[in-house]
Amino acid sequence: MELIDVLAVCGSGRAGSLNQALLQAAQELAEDPLRVQIWGDRPLIPHLDATRGRPFPPTVEALRERVSAADLLLIVTPELNRGIPGALKDTIDWLSVLAPPRPLVGKPVVLMSASPNKFGGAFAQLQLGDMLRRAGAEVLTDFDIAIGFVHDHIDAAGVLTGQEPRQEITALWRRVLAEITARRRPVPA
Repeated sequence: MELIDVLAVCGSGRAGSLNQALLQAAQELAEDPLRVQIWGDRPLIPHLDATRGRPFPPTVEALRERVSAADLLLIVTPELNRGIPGALKDTIDWLSVLAPPRPLVGKPVVLMSASPNKFGGAFAQLQLGDMLRRAGAEVLTDFDIAIGFVHDHIDAAGVLTGQEPRQEITALWRRVLAEITARRRPVPA
């Protein structure tokens, strides 16, 4: 089966982040033909300056090219004040509001979040999904994970070890694989 290239972006660059642990587990649990590559958070995407235009900063241009090339975008976000972090908003803005091409248009996107509260970052996902849809991305409906009380599922080394969230991630990847495979099937003439 043909490789499915998944670019994963985390809204938290903090060492020891609960969402970084979720992202690492998502990468680990993806089976062939899914290949999950994590976009490094260093150097950071700069704050959006809409007057800047082209040429984009090198990290922005590299991210735009990488998003364009990916078959699927996975975004893992923390929740701050029931919304997404500013750095993640800047990232989405760099990918959507300035000069074409706009790499998010038509791009399938899967959302994940983790939080110490019981809602697991669901409010941030709602905000992020709305932003992405307005940018032209195709947020896959019902292809999301929000893990509440995530600290109960992470070990001392910062690894997501909880069996239930790991099973949820595995099941999600199987659904994603079926969805992408169905989209790639040739349509009979």
